Amino acid sequence: MPRFTELTRENPRPQRLAGAAQDRSMMAWPYDPRCAILPAVNRSSRSPRPLALAAVFVVAPLWMTACGPAQTPKSSSLAEKAAKAEAAESTPEGAKTPAATAGAVKTSTADPAAAPPPPALLKPGSGDKSVTLRLALPDDTTYQVTTVGMIQYPGMPTPTGFARQEKIQTEECQGAGAERRCTLVHSTDKFEAEPPYGRFITADEAPSRDTTIRYPIGADGKRKGPSTLDAPPEVADTDEVKALADVDIFYCIHFPEVPVRVGAAWQTTCTIRNDGRMSAREATWELTSIDESNEDGHTRVELRVVGSTSTKNERGESQGTFGGTLFFLADIGEPHLLREEISTTVAQDGGVRTKARLNYQFAKVKGDAIVRTDGEPFPEAPAMPDAASAKTEAKADAEAEAKAVEAAEAAGIESP
Repeated sequence: MPRFTELTRENPRPQRLAGAAQDRSMMAWPYDPRCAILPAVNRSSRSPRPLALAAVFVVAPLWMTACGPAQTPKSSSLAEKAAKAEAAESTPEGAKTPAATAGAVKTSTADPAAAPPPPALLKPGSGDKSVTLRLALPDDTTYQVTTVGMIQYPGMPTPTGFARQEKIQTEECQGAGAERRCTLVHSTDKFEAEPPYGRFITADEAPSRDTTIRYPIGADGKRKGPSTLDAPPEVADTDEVKALADVDIFYCIHFPEVPVRVGAAWQTTCTIRNDGRMSAREATWELTSIDESNEDGHTRVELRVVGSTSTKNERGESQGTFGGTLFFLADIGEPHLLREEISTTVAQDGGVRTKARLNYQFAKVKGDAIVRTDGEPFPEAPAMPDAASAKTEAKADAEAEAKAVEAAEAAGIESP
């Protein structure tokens, strides 16, 4: 089985990411083909393979930049709201499963928490361009979503990486446009986390590993009915599995009913799994750009999302904030890439936090191939430098940066 650290390969210099690993045909949009496919993982093993300590320290920095760091949202009124919310926290106060699974499964239907009304606009936006945001939900389509994340636990010397590969199938589709509806069928194909601290993520991820979730969804991204869960009998009645009935399996991508212009904003609530844990979210979305000047004819939009989270597990409840960017092909109703940063309070006293950076790469299964959501092939990945050259290059970068700071100070320029 390939080592976890071989899942993503990238030049260690972040500034080279845009030029070396980007999908040229998607122009300025970020993309990393290594985030689209994971190698085979032995599902019978729940524990990641141990790695040599030296390899962890060398490869972890490379892995962190593999899919591009989740970018902090640009300054806006929504970002300011998220910052204020973070500051305030520190003050105490029915289709079949797509593939047969080994062993018997128990099927149960559970009503999720009361669904909120469709998102209403907080701001109408401005400009001469507008778009109608809808999920295409094509018939009998299989999406492959690869999540690559890095989590910085308080007091831990290095971030911990994990990767998850999920399949989402559309079935029983009907209607068109705003009336489009399909049944989504979700399953987890592969999961692995870096030792030694990845065991925490693996434990949180366990309830969903052999559970299939399905429910009807509309073109606005909202669920339209109860969830049906298929799980092994020995775990089907546990609280951890039952809680999956509330999960938004299309990553809380919710759209308003009306056309929107740049600057338009709307709010929504949902429950999502990010690093394996269940998090209830209050989110504010904002349309930040509409780009119609593309050689391939696609209308590409970027949406910013910020909000608050409430996470529960056996270790208790914690509050946090998050921000992210969704890259979406509006003309064909397909997501391309979602990036998020999540900051979760571990201890209210002292403001100790866990920070996570997540990249969700959307793709489609086409025969034996994995293609972009617009049907085009992924670009080939550049080769990864060996560990020795990576260390040499990193040392050169550090020396160059030190010299630059020294020169700036000598010139009377205050370094950041």
